[in-house]
Amino acid sequence: MCRNLIKLGILVVVCMCLQVSLASPDPHKVVGPEQCAECHDVETGIWEETHHSITYESMPDSDDGADIADKLGIDDVVEAELCQSCHLTLQADGSSPEVIAGVSCESCHGAGRDWVDVHSEEDKTEEQQVTLWAEAEAAGMIRPGNVYAFARNCFGCHIVAQEELVNTGGHKAGSDFNLVTWSQGEIRHNTFSTPENNEASPERKRLMAVFGLVAELEAGLNALTTVQTADGDYAVAMVARMNRAKGELAEIADNTSDGKVQALNSAVADVEFAAPMDTAMAEQVISALSTAADTLNSDADISGLDELIATYGEFKGDPLE
Repeated sequence: MCRNLIKLGILVVVCMCLQVSLASPDPHKVVGPEQCAECHDVETGIWEETHHSITYESMPDSDDGADIADKLGIDDVVEAELCQSCHLTLQADGSSPEVIAGVSCESCHGAGRDWVDVHSEEDKTEEQQVTLWAEAEAAGMIRPGNVYAFARNCFGCHIVAQEELVNTGGHKAGSDFNLVTWSQGEIRHNTFSTPENNEASPERKRLMAVFGLVAELEAGLNALTTVQTADGDYAVAMVARMNRAKGELAEIADNTSDGKVQALNSAVADVEFAAPMDTAMAEQVISALSTAADTLNSDADISGLDELIATYGEFKGDPLE
């Protein structure tokens, strides 16, 4: 029954209006990957082989990391808060948080202290389990079934929120991140709902395509409001990224007549991205995007996106077993 419930949950998208996460999970609420592994041992084994996991060991020895650290006057990237927020997981042991892992379970699914026991209760009816999942989400869990929420969380790091890190340190302004292709390659750990670790269904990929762009635009708009140097590398990269994302959303809208997708496209179609972005304007656009996105679910008539998604290219890395 549990696997059937997970499949049901994948189709139930609870689109809450959230702030884009720009920081690591609260160390005082982090339970650590070992506790997750008690039930999700297969998924944890996959995670341990991913770039997300090994950043703990690889980042200090990375030539790029060393170069960025040198430019910013950072002696130890593992101990630097600027690096920890995206590359590492911290847990509060006493009064001082300590690094316990790279990008881990709770980096993506939220700090687990308040929901880890709730989401795993057994011997429940389907109705009771759905209620428990809702309680877990309310307590901070970012469930895979909530495509909008986890897309927003991804862009909390895949769009860099610190201008100095780019302009002074030479860090990239963000990853060339596509939610569909990056979630279906190396980091895919879908063995709980499909033991064969199958890729996402066409219905789920359609939602990923749309919500990925919405989350990217939201995170980018927020980032543009913080720009201090209008002609800096960060500003130039972010404006270019937003224009590219706007164009991709327009292309998605061209491939479906669904009114919700059309509303998303309308929210940004006439927006002129600039650095810095007027905060009131950015908030207005984000609100319009969120309002339209909150109504989009697996029942949406967006099957016309399948051919477009097929052009996205190869997955980011090979799925692990």
